[in-house]
Amino acid sequence: MIMLMAQWSAPFPWGLLVVSDTGADFSGLPDEVDRSAAFNTGGDAVVFYVDNDALSRVAVRVWHDHTDDSERSPIGSAPISVPSGRLIVGDVERSPAVTKTFDVQPGSYLIDAYFDVPVAAESVDLVLRDA
Repeated sequence: MIMLMAQWSAPFPWGLLVVSDTGADFSGLPDEVDRSAAFNTGGDAVVFYVDNDALSRVAVRVWHDHTDDSERSPIGSAPISVPSGRLIVGDVERSPAVTKTFDVQPGSYLIDAYFDVPVAAESVDLVLRDA
């Protein structure tokens, strides 16, 4: 069963949509990010690249899927560890206007990312699945 956890629309002036454990140290992310990829992953954090026009808004939907039976193909799947049980999804500065926090079971997950376009997405669906 897939469940919508939240949806919102916000500008992402840095062009970065960050998903992380609340206690993430981001040490697993590369020092130099590869913007030719749709995302970079680093254990307790994943950075997705979205539209960085400060005047544009990016629509974000976060889902939790307990069935793993999606008929669509994601642009990619990223592993993430959430030992605290608190998942943060938002901009790089964790701005309260953009960032949402979710309570999940502590553990390891996969995030399937679905973008409306491969580069500079304006619509993003993130599906959290048990690893």
